[in-house]
Amino acid sequence: MSEENKAFVRRWFDSFASGRFDELRESCGPGHVFHFPMAPVPLDADAHIGVQGAALAAIPDLSFAIERQIAEGDLVTTMFVLTGTHQAEFQGLPATGNAISIRGTNVMRIVDGKNAEEWDALDTLAFMQQLGAIPAQE
Repeated sequence: MSEENKAFVRRWFDSFASGRFDELRESCGPGHVFHFPMAPVPLDADAHIGVQGAALAAIPDLSFAIERQIAEGDLVTTMFVLTGTHQAEFQGLPATGNAISIRGTNVMRIVDGKNAEEWDALDTLAFMQQLGAIPAQE
């Protein structure tokens, strides 16, 4: 089951980066919850897909390089690097044309072949610096 769950998560990331949001919606289990560091409360499936759509609209060349996956039971932990170019407004920040490269860790709980719950931990400081919202340290 561990290898199947890892493959499920890789497909999830690929569907996100490719804008196949119907596939993502179908892959969410009942009561899906997404914990995202840039959201003040956990998100349901519709809000989760909405956040992903906004990110892809702002960074249309968004891609994920998966560095490592660890699976145990119903959990898969994925370490990744998200890259792309900030080409449209994102969370009130106008497009900068800046290249971004952000490290992150995702933990997904898979129940009955569906994404039941997901947690993201991103280097949000580096992300905001790369978007120009926060001055970079010298």
